[in-house]
Amino acid sequence: MIIEFAKLHGGSEMFLRVFLSLAALFAAVPSAWAQAYPSKPVRVIVTYPPGGTPDIYGRIMSAELAKLWSQSVVVENRTGAGGTIGTDFAAKSAPDGYTLLFAADATITIAPHLYSKLPYDPLRDLAPIVNVAAGPFVLMANPAFPPNDVKELIALVQTHPGKVSYASSGAGGQQHLAMEYIRTMAGSMDMIHVPYKGFGQGIADVLANQVPLIFGGITASIQLIHGGKLKGLGVTGPKRAKALPEVPAIAETLPGFDITAWYGFMAPAGTPARISSSAWTGTASSRSRTRPRNSPRRSRPTSRAGPRSSRPPARNSTDCFYPLSLWERARVRGRSRK
Repeated sequence: MIIEFAKLHGGSEMFLRVFLSLAALFAAVPSAWAQAYPSKPVRVIVTYPPGGTPDIYGRIMSAELAKLWSQSVVVENRTGAGGTIGTDFAAKSAPDGYTLLFAADATITIAPHLYSKLPYDPLRDLAPIVNVAAGPFVLMANPAFPPNDVKELIALVQTHPGKVSYASSGAGGQQHLAMEYIRTMAGSMDMIHVPYKGFGQGIADVLANQVPLIFGGITASIQLIHGGKLKGLGVTGPKRAKALPEVPAIAETLPGFDITAWYGFMAPAGTPARISSSAWTGTASSRSRTRPRNSPRRSRPTSRAGPRSSRPPARNSTDCFYPLSLWERARVRGRSRK
């Protein structure tokens, strides 16, 4: 199932790498632990409603884990407050391996900078396990919306300030900030932000042409665009996406524009360290085994032992949670030393 899905959406490398990583995670632990875990259903917390990219990835990977473990893996959508409610719930769960968080980057690396009283600290309360996917967002529009790319969108908004609205999955999330980034780089773009509780609710109004614009994860966007229900105005990565080559990169209009989201498994702090260590080792080895020829290589995160070290990361290190940007890793290390 996972291989067929990956090939369909142009991401076979990503999904093969992740599945082998997760298989290695539990194949590599001591036999006594492997026999004992999981002895009951495992709950995976997804912090956004059904229909969006986090939910799609979370359900696919949970289904594969259920096959691997011969044990039930239940996805539970705990939504609200831009994903922070579900993240906080997972962070405060028992560190026994039976509650995992399928994290989206907004609640881990963005929320701490937006909310002064965040009920959790990602560095203190959560332990990274393995990255599942990383990809751009797609700016989509109702087919009746006149602009066909970002250049035309900027021109329309600047000509009609305060008249064009856009939907997002919540204030302070990646979708909201992606449009704010466009506005900042383009200048003089007065728009109306319409926040929803999740992508599913927002996309319904865009399809009905109640709101003309929305950003979606690339996995959730492909079928909508190829099916003619919406049109793609631009992708947020530095270049066009292989799965949507007809949609221009926003960077073609605004040089330097680049937003890439990541999704991955995390666990409450205090979950046995051998799980994270095994995941780190399995992920590193499976990347080299499953990378297709001529595919771009991503820079390998460095551990404290050096860039070529094969030593698993320290218990509180985020180096095993690939990929974090260089800025994020530097910020994490700086805070960890305080």
